[in-house]
Amino acid sequence: MAEFHRTLAGTPWLKITCQELSEYSENERPICDECLRSLVGCDEIILLPILDEAYCPKCGEERLARVHRYPEDIPIEESRAQFYKRYFKIREED
Repeated sequence: MAEFHRTLAGTPWLKITCQELSEYSENERPICDECLRSLVGCDEIILLPILDEAYCPKCGEERLARVHRYPEDIPIEESRAQFYKRYFKIREED
């Protein structure tokens, strides 16, 4: 089940399963947008709404540590986060 989170700086991100990503993207064989390894069977995919990218756990943690919030991007970031929360039927933030 998809989970919504925020970094300490406020960047929204989601933890999703391969099945959830595959159903959303209609791609049965998704890959990490960083290292290009298969995400098939992975239950801890990190999805960054601002980038519309999905990462394996290792690359996702590294990417979250490097992400920087730009004030001019916050409306887009929040809009995409709300879209994913609606799509995955997430009602409240953690």
